[in-house]
Amino acid sequence: MSIDSCYENVIAKLTNQGKIKDISQKLLSLTTNGERVLYVYELLGTLKALPKVTAVHKTENVSSYYRNQGNQVFKNKDDYRALQYYNLALLHAPLKSECYCLALSNRSAVFLSLKKYKECLQDIKEIQTMEYPEKLKDKMLKRQTTCEEYFAKENEFIHESNDETTQKILKLEGPRDPRFPCASTKLEVVFSEEMGRHVIAREDIKVGEILVQEDPYFTLLLKSQFLFSCSYCLSRDLNLLPCTKCCLSLYCSEECRKKAWVEYHAVECYLMATLVQMDFTKLELLALRTVIKARNDHSDWEGLLDTIKEAERNMNNEYRGHVKVDGEWVYDSQYYPSIHTLASNIEKRSISDIFQKAVTAAVFLHFLITNTDFLKPDNKSQEEAVLNCVAGTLLLHIMTSPTNMHGLSTNIQTWDGNYIEEMSIASAPYAYHSLLNHSCAPNVVRFSKLRTGQMTLYALRPIKKGMQLFDNYGSHHALQDRQSRQEALRFQYKFTCLCEACVNNWPTYLQMTRCRNVPANILRTKDKILDADAIDELQKGDQGTALKLYKPLCELIEALEPYAPCGELADCQESVKQCLTILRGLVPYGYSKIVQWDAVPKVK
Repeated sequence: MSIDSCYENVIAKLTNQGKIKDISQKLLSLTTNGERVLYVYELLGTLKALPKVTAVHKTENVSSYYRNQGNQVFKNKDDYRALQYYNLALLHAPLKSECYCLALSNRSAVFLSLKKYKECLQDIKEIQTMEYPEKLKDKMLKRQTTCEEYFAKENEFIHESNDETTQKILKLEGPRDPRFPCASTKLEVVFSEEMGRHVIAREDIKVGEILVQEDPYFTLLLKSQFLFSCSYCLSRDLNLLPCTKCCLSLYCSEECRKKAWVEYHAVECYLMATLVQMDFTKLELLALRTVIKARNDHSDWEGLLDTIKEAERNMNNEYRGHVKVDGEWVYDSQYYPSIHTLASNIEKRSISDIFQKAVTAAVFLHFLITNTDFLKPDNKSQEEAVLNCVAGTLLLHIMTSPTNMHGLSTNIQTWDGNYIEEMSIASAPYAYHSLLNHSCAPNVVRFSKLRTGQMTLYALRPIKKGMQLFDNYGSHHALQDRQSRQEALRFQYKFTCLCEACVNNWPTYLQMTRCRNVPANILRTKDKILDADAIDELQKGDQGTALKLYKPLCELIEALEPYAPCGELADCQESVKQCLTILRGLVPYGYSKIVQWDAVPKVK
């Protein structure tokens, strides 16, 4: 049963009983998120609508099933699908069992086929630390010899480029604001009744400048990437290690496995299969993990309750979301108050929307109560406070997630060798990036670095001192007409956009014509820099071309700004974004071959 079908079932029962109006009125009368969720929780219990958690344990049968699937596709030279099946076999294998060794052995064969010699050796060395079947020894020694011969010939491992120019483009070099440590001192956070908290420029900013470099509160890996990335740090290290208990989380190192366990996975672990099986959205799962991590950031419940009280005391002053560090106020995503105080827009939500979100919160609460000891208080007198806290913060973050959380993505290679398709990898809470308001013609752009959760903000248009920084929430004038954008923004973000593109009804890219007012010398420069060959090289993900074109393109955008909107400017902006995508990391074609698997396997 999915969470959507759970909700639909509840609505159907309440409709049949004629209780929808009474429940709506009751919800409207409640004043706190905790009261709303506990009321819905009791209601779901009465309706017998609370789902059960399905336990999934490591078994040799399931591991063997996935290993055999991997063997079939490996014989057909489908290495990337084989890699996923062998990772599934590893996840489901009892630790250090023969199935575990066989999964690692088969994975090492894939690495050898892919010419990933370092990874092949690493899996072989891991197998050799265990009591592995005698039948594997000859194969292991043969693979090991092949890898060692390769390295003897090459005499070095292959490392990622640390090109100085690339690092300069990717790293925030200038001084940072001590109060907002992820942000440049060129920025200032201000407040107005019309705009709420937002960010303005303290001085003139040029196109291409790095303005913010922020690490998230945590990252949430998407299901499509479970078999390719570390569930904690998003590393794409191929020698992934399974969680010792569940069958759904892989880690790049023992360090990441331990950190995940301490921060949230000890609570999520037993629930993971059910959370995936029930198709909770990434926004809902972000909310659950936020609540778990918030508690585990503190030594006890009293500490979290005190943190929340102080954060809520500061909701209406300039220190909203701040904490005191060494006596100074700091706003930083590593501290829970910055996430707790993000806008929920509850006053703009319909009663049906609040009810639906409260159902999700109540189901999460039920899972935590019946399958974990997460709500265990420090002492008996805390029981009610802890229950209210968890219920309330679950609903709070289910409401803050849709308007404040950010996706991490990159481009993946298509069958013809071009990197023109976007691939989503994860989602995460970023407190500072959430302060940026939206424009359908943004002057900044966000990029996440592949293999990490780090988010970097670049200037995409020249920004004058005193101007506001505007991000884009997904509705861009070059791609959608004004009506479509307005409807999408009202639905998800609860506001009517009044950006320059909406007020002046800017055309979409396909409606733009070559601007007649642009000086001929600028057009000549643009055509010379961004010719057909350059565009082709960017589409093929060529790093040298990206490095060569980045600065000239930024200068062209500066020169073309007075003529916005125009096709020439849009071309240069998109090419700059393509340069940054290349430099921040691309994913080869093989990783688009996603295999189908079930969180609760049907194999017996």
